[in-house]
Amino acid sequence: MKTILVPTDFSPNANKALNYAAEIAITSRANIIILHVTDLTHASMNETIILPASIDKEVIHEANRQLNVLATVTREITGSEVDYKLYNGFVPDAIQVAAKENNADLIVMGTLGDAGIREKLFGSMTAKVISQSTIPVLAVPLMYEWTPPKNILLAINNFKDSYKVLEPLTWLAGLLKATVHMSMFIDDADSVNLIQNKKDMKQFCEIIKIENPGIDIYPETIYGQNFEDAIKLHIAENKSDILVMVTHKRNFLVSIFNRSMTKKMSYHTDIPLLSIPVH
Repeated sequence: MKTILVPTDFSPNANKALNYAAEIAITSRANIIILHVTDLTHASMNETIILPASIDKEVIHEANRQLNVLATVTREITGSEVDYKLYNGFVPDAIQVAAKENNADLIVMGTLGDAGIREKLFGSMTAKVISQSTIPVLAVPLMYEWTPPKNILLAINNFKDSYKVLEPLTWLAGLLKATVHMSMFIDDADSVNLIQNKKDMKQFCEIIKIENPGIDIYPETIYGQNFEDAIKLHIAENKSDILVMVTHKRNFLVSIFNRSMTKKMSYHTDIPLLSIPVH
């Protein structure tokens, strides 16, 4: 990965994501683009609102000032090329446009993690980006403190995708010299296809080992009645440092009646979540 895009609203939450991206850049020598999105469309949206043009200029000036400070500090820490961009519009859409225009390979954003009722108030921007993005998104919880990742948990139940889908994961695991635990969740009440699913996972794991001989990856099964609870328990017991999930584009009706588990986990995980979209 050559370019990491880090959206920021200048909050501690966003700063935590930038710190994580900087740690990755130190090892990978990737470039970082720090992005801030303003929403200066209020006048056109409601003609009864009349604000002085100077207010917009002040907003833009202050945003550029803060971006410049962040870029300068990040450049000094990483030794990498660090640039900043200022876009205007609806945040999730602007992030997608910025990622495409700047050829980003990875988006790193902050999230509040296990927030309970705050799920309805915070984290929605990161969740929306995860659901829309065509490139990997790494969501970093506010309370997570950087430590060199040693164990990566890949939660996966679909083994029909090409192994190349997991290239962002194998790149990250190789970069960080981390062990990958390929885990399949099995509902306690549904064991009909257990043997075949285990066989499929083992074969998928072997293919990845062959294609990535430097990666330590092991298959395992997670049992439980609830995916979230089972995954969180597994993370705690095995001291996982990153959770990886693969997202598939779904049609409108499916998205209404079957909420994306990856999107949902972005609200509740206490460790960084890497979402890898399937094109």
